[in-house]
Amino acid sequence: MALSALLLAGCAGDGESGVNIQGVAATGAAMANASVAAKCTTGTASGKTSANGSYALFVANGAFPCAIEVSDGTRKLHSVANSSTLTAVANVTPLTEQLMGQLSADTAAFFDSYSASGSATLSAASIKAAQDAVFTSLAANGLVVPSTLTSLVEGSLIAKTSTQTGNDYDKLLDTVAVTPVNVKLIALNDFHGNIEPTSETNGGSVVLPNGGAGQRVAVGGAAYLATLVKNLKAKNPNNILVGAGDMVGASPFASSITHDEASIDVLNQIGLEVTSVGNHEFDHGIAELKRQQNGGCYPASGTVGVVGKDTCLIDGKFPGAKFKYLTANVVDTATGKPVLAATYIKRFGTVSVGFIGLTLQGTSALVGSTGVAGLRFDEESATINQYAAQLKANGITAVVVLIHQGGQTMATTVNDKTCPDLTGDITSIMDKLSSNVDVVVSGHTHQEYVCNYDAKAAGKKILLTSTGFYGGAVSEIDLTLQPSKGMVASAANTVPVIRAAGSYTVATSNNTVIPTGFTTVARDTAIDALVAKYVAISKIAGSQAVGSITASISRAFVPGSTTRDETTEGAMGDLMADTYLAGVPGGADFALVNPGSVRADLVYSGTGTVTFSDLATIEPFGNTLVTLNLTGAQIVRLLEQQWEPPNNTAKTNPFTGAVGRLLLPSLGLTYTYDNNRPAGAASGQGNRIVAGTLKLNGVAIDPAKTYKIATNSFLGTGTGGDNFTVMATQGSNILDTKVLDLDAFIAYMGAHSPVSPPAARITRLN
Repeated sequence: MALSALLLAGCAGDGESGVNIQGVAATGAAMANASVAAKCTTGTASGKTSANGSYALFVANGAFPCAIEVSDGTRKLHSVANSSTLTAVANVTPLTEQLMGQLSADTAAFFDSYSASGSATLSAASIKAAQDAVFTSLAANGLVVPSTLTSLVEGSLIAKTSTQTGNDYDKLLDTVAVTPVNVKLIALNDFHGNIEPTSETNGGSVVLPNGGAGQRVAVGGAAYLATLVKNLKAKNPNNILVGAGDMVGASPFASSITHDEASIDVLNQIGLEVTSVGNHEFDHGIAELKRQQNGGCYPASGTVGVVGKDTCLIDGKFPGAKFKYLTANVVDTATGKPVLAATYIKRFGTVSVGFIGLTLQGTSALVGSTGVAGLRFDEESATINQYAAQLKANGITAVVVLIHQGGQTMATTVNDKTCPDLTGDITSIMDKLSSNVDVVVSGHTHQEYVCNYDAKAAGKKILLTSTGFYGGAVSEIDLTLQPSKGMVASAANTVPVIRAAGSYTVATSNNTVIPTGFTTVARDTAIDALVAKYVAISKIAGSQAVGSITASISRAFVPGSTTRDETTEGAMGDLMADTYLAGVPGGADFALVNPGSVRADLVYSGTGTVTFSDLATIEPFGNTLVTLNLTGAQIVRLLEQQWEPPNNTAKTNPFTGAVGRLLLPSLGLTYTYDNNRPAGAASGQGNRIVAGTLKLNGVAIDPAKTYKIATNSFLGTGTGGDNFTVMATQGSNILDTKVLDLDAFIAYMGAHSPVSPPAARITRLN
């Protein structure tokens, strides 16, 4: 009777056309005095619910179907109204929200943008199919639907209030509200296109806890990763595979030669569903990122962009990533909006998870200037808090952040959940997060950790994970979600992708024994065949011999791991600097290379032959060689930037106490620095270089003299990458030679082979 009275009160006057909508909004208890709105194929209307949750709307000049939204200020629920007459019943409950979620995961966005063009989505057939899916889901979770409830939208609903008892539909809502749902997240970060297993000295091994000693095993490879993901998914049908950036970029030759189409195809097949971008997704600019997301062939230029050779290798097409890239803090300065989606919603029956994806604010300093032109990278915590509040207000059960920023710990084995001495830029972000955030999946630092982080502003512990890098492990994250309370429990483990016996080695005499609690995986045959296809394509160009080495030439590594150590000089980077110096037209006095540009090692085997693909894996960015002039005083200032903010916190080695990014010098440039002098001194105030030790070919650098320096376009153009601003902003006679760093490397190997590991050029005191 109350509904009838409300309906009559809202009816049109004589001759006025439109449709009538009535129903009850409830979560178990009535949603009293809540805002209710309808958007129809034509026409809109709004109003309020009564004390018992009932409402009635008249949509003048309206036509079915209509999308309905009810908001009580803390939660939004949605439903649908459709009828062959001029009147429809549309209850609004968590179960109609679940029904609408079958039609569009982001129900709030669907309602906001609903118009006549979306009317087909709300057809009678699609509504029935969505409701059938909800009933199936309820049964799978052991929830019994009353036999009298045949329609979630139109069925009889009496909501519980202080003056009335709820009916069977209302009691089902009460049960749904307190019934937990277990959800499994499987997370990756910093895959970097490593579809093949990498060498054991380049991310291809990890140390497992085995008593107190630890045991090193070989890990990684997309075919093995695929099997592990399948195994983890089989443990819980409520699952999703997610990423935290740098899925591609700085990739080995087998992927980079295809403009990373190979890796995207492989990740599509493995089942990656959503990932944040990382800094390396911008290596080739926003247009290329959008192509990788949306599909299309690489633009033809010279000998690249050739369909069937290096691009569009799937029947002459490239469909793009099936997974969604998220760019919450990457703003197009022309529009003021994120360049791609900011959030992604995944629904698991009666609960939902909202993902916010973003990269580190400092991305512009890590990418060549052309890669980030027209983009703004906003501060991370404020961006996260903005979207987390929005997701929770829209009724999302739990919020998970996918962020390409991270930290490091003192752990000596994987899955050390004590998270010993966590440091790094991720900590300051975590401390500013609101209580709306439930889990943070991180990356960028190529470190592995599982931390139950005590977040200051949130006033609670937030689960924080990172897998390491190159697909050697995944984070298995188990969440318990309750519709009425949100996330009520969480746990995580790092699960290494341990290759099956015969494909791995261990640091014991028995190479078939794996410590208790860990298992090996065999190759997935379909993914193995797909990888083999792309490797075969790459070998056509990559197998050409370009030189030889006398012994392995490696980067510096964090002690006891295969994670590169940018705080320490490495022979591979020194060799690259030598190739720069030899490769620039007209010569230079010395050369410098940033450690992040050194992506792999030259591993000696057999005759020591080095191939084109070996060098392309080490230098995958396509940087060009740049020359410029600096005075001796400016050179000292440049070198001090190695240990000044933000480099002093961006890269740290807790085992040695070293911090910062160490530029790698060419032969002839030598100096000593004092590790006891302050790291993190304000720009212009650093004094770690020991006076009188900076020399070129044994002669002290003259502060007033001008020197010609060779470097790469990443460091020498724009504002200078990796926070090294002196060359690009203070240098004179800056010239981009247009000589590719890879071409210079090839020429050097041809002229100097066999090449031996270079001697160190930097001395550290204390």
